[in-house]
Formats: sequence, structure tokens, C-alpha cells
Amino acid sequence: MPFQSGPTNIQQGNRASFVVEFLDSNGNLTVPSSGTLTITFTNTSNSTASTTIALTNSNSFFTGTWLLSSTAALGLATWEATAPGITSPAARGQLRIIDRDGL
Repeated sequence: MPFQSGPTNIQQGNRASFVVEFLDSNGNLTVPSSGTLTITFTNTSNSTASTTIALTNSNSFFTGTWLLSSTAALGLATWEATAPGITSPAARGQLRIIDRDGL
């Protein structure tokens, strides 16, 4: 699946908020029992790291927030939204972690 967005710039130490809708194979809105956001990034030790965020359902929209700590190095991070019973990621994109001004 190609990236559906990004890379979107976000300053190191900030937060990234996500809103996801899940669609079935026919493109119709479906509301799964849960949703998960997985973000893979390079940490400041130059190793690959990932974090998984449980998404919260609110009227068929699933939301979640990634709090970028100082452990995320500058560079690209990839995210994917998944749900049980949906065989491929519902959405996939990239974030570009950039330096905070003045730090």
C-alpha cells in the first residue's frame, strides 16, 4: 500500500494527532471493535523503534495521539492504522521529525 499522506513535518517534542475511518473491501464505512496505530521511527541511539497506540472510537472515527519524546531522532517516521478483521492497513503515512526552533 502506498503512503496516503506525508511526510508531514512535526517538531521534535510535540505531538501528532490522528483521526482514522475504517472502510471495508467495498469502500463502505465499517466500525471495527478496536483500532491500533503503529509508528516506526529511528531513536536517538540510531536504532529502529516502534510504538503502538490504541485508538479511541468516537462516532465511527478513531482517534489517537503520539507524544514525540526526545527519544525520536530527526528524520522520517512511518505510521499505519490497523483494526481486527481488516487485512491491510486502513491508512499509512509518514511524519518528518524536525528540529525544534531554539533547541
